[in-house]
Amino acid sequence: MSRLTLRCALLASCATLLTVPALAIAGGAQTRAETAIKAENARWAEAYARGDDEAISSFYTDDGMLLPPGEERVVGRKAISAYFKNIRGKAAPGSVSFSHFEFYGNELMMTEISNDEIRDYQGKLVARGKQTLVFLKQNGRWKLHRDMWSANGP
Repeated sequence: MSRLTLRCALLASCATLLTVPALAIAGGAQTRAETAIKAENARWAEAYARGDDEAISSFYTDDGMLLPPGEERVVGRKAISAYFKNIRGKAAPGSVSFSHFEFYGNELMMTEISNDEIRDYQGKLVARGKQTLVFLKQNGRWKLHRDMWSANGP
């Protein structure tokens, strides 16, 4: 084996040894982010089930935005709270659940793709759909920055 080949092999081995720990650290950070975001989703769902529109809006950044299907964008916590109050009307709160998660991002910004299922207060299925959520980490907490969803067909 020539010296050049040996040096190239040694350099490649060193590069591999330095890269593997970095990938493991990134994977671990993403796992923690996914866990934290799923916990935020659960708290959001609890606020929804209570009909607490103010609490729902607290899960969003100051300039958070809803992108509902067939409607204009809704910007800011106050408008988000009013939006959920309006769509609920006088109906009793129902429930929402999320499943089939995919996450992309890093320790400061994550995108979640997931399915959602909404039920009325009696447990009857109202809608199924999918959503794309963009989370930003602010003051150590994941906050919704963009919230876009669509309903599955009939």
